[in-house]
Amino acid sequence: MWAACKVKVHDYLATTSITLRQCLRLGATMAKSKFEYVRDFEADDTCLAHCWVVVRLDGRNFHRFAEKHSFAKPNDSRALHLMTKCAQTVMEELEDIVIAYGQSDEYSFVFKRKTNWFKRRAR
Repeated sequence: MWAACKVKVHDYLATTSITLRQCLRLGATMAKSKFEYVRDFEADDTCLAHCWVVVRLDGRNFHRFAEKHSFAKPNDSRALHLMTKCAQTVMEELEDIVIAYGQSDEYSFVFKRKTNWFKRRAR
């Protein structure tokens, strides 16, 4: 079984090296990335024009962060102040944000209808 498998691998490598040699001889141009072709499979994920864009940021491992800093449950004033300050900083940096709303360990940011941030891409 190993011998048969070894032959198949050897044949594949031989074919691959021939193809590589041919490309080098022809002076083929290299792509920016060997995975550049994946972009052809991407769906258009642009948000509709003149519609509100809402970005929701959800906390990651917030319970561990809360335990490490001994936050009182359910609402520690230090945690609320920290999240509010972070949201204020985001709003100062991104002038297209109209309003921010926080609940639990997440914040939602509402962008202007005519915003063009990130080319209105959803992802």
